[in-house]
Amino acid sequence: MMGNAKNFQLLLGIGIIASLLALISAIFGFVNTTNPLNSHKLVSTATTPKDCQTFAQVPNVPEGLFYYGGTTTFASMRFTSLVSAINQAHPRFRLRYTEKIGSVSDSTNSMKMLLAGEISFIQSARPLNNSELKAAKEREIVLDQIPIAIDGVVFFVNPQVSISRLTLGQIKDIFKGKITNWKSLGGKDLPITPISRDPNVSDTASFIQEQVLTRTNFGKTVQIVDNTTAAIRKVATTPGGISYATASQVNGQKTVSPLALSREDGEAFISPFADTNRVVNHFAFTDGSYPLTRKLYVVVKRGGIDEQAGVAYANLLLTAEGQRAIVKAGFAPIR
Repeated sequence: MMGNAKNFQLLLGIGIIASLLALISAIFGFVNTTNPLNSHKLVSTATTPKDCQTFAQVPNVPEGLFYYGGTTTFASMRFTSLVSAINQAHPRFRLRYTEKIGSVSDSTNSMKMLLAGEISFIQSARPLNNSELKAAKEREIVLDQIPIAIDGVVFFVNPQVSISRLTLGQIKDIFKGKITNWKSLGGKDLPITPISRDPNVSDTASFIQEQVLTRTNFGKTVQIVDNTTAAIRKVATTPGGISYATASQVNGQKTVSPLALSREDGEAFISPFADTNRVVNHFAFTDGSYPLTRKLYVVVKRGGIDEQAGVAYANLLLTAEGQRAIVKAGFAPIR
């Protein structure tokens, strides 16, 4: 009898302690309410669908308001019709683009926000680099990048230049300051005015520096502008102007002339557009015949609700409906 009484008291004590621990855990589990990313309904981990045709067919879409960031390359993908279509299919999955006041909207700054837990996922115009992977590892964060589209970078000139095509070697010489007059390239007798964004804050400028200038700096003759809109306006008002931008931002522009490009002498020149600068040359972007293409990514943080939101967003864009929206935004489909 004494043994049974002691066992009963022991079990009773364990039960009380367990109840107290559960209560403490519940209390502290709801203390942190300052971060808007914490109040969401968790669902099972999503996987990229291969047979979903519409937004409505995508499974495992979480509920809640999710903040995301990213490069301006994705600007055309933040248009109202795409957002509305996603909201209509999944009304409880709400997305809000955000950026830090006073900072440039590029992949690097957005990545810092992601690692700091300020946003759930980002839109990136480049793969993850070693420094970002190292910073993530130091915080015990696992990052993943999901390719969702193909982008082409387009060079364009002032119409007075009377040049319709260039090789990458010629473009390199222009932006290094070795070729300074369009007459040298068969154009009019006009001084060349190369215009660029700062490669330290622009994903596209960094891409050109790596792919065209073979990882060397721009020449001293290059004029730096703040954004793509400024570059287009500068070229349009400068008789010898030349610059570049993502195809989605040049598509349909009437004040500048896009150039067909060739990797080197003797190779075919490929235009970035079809139908008089109205439609992106999807086939050339997809098969790699156009010289300057890159993949666009959704970068997610593995584990928890942030992963759910990022993977769901990528899954939506990878549906047939999503890929059509990507084409409408001025990119080439990846599927």
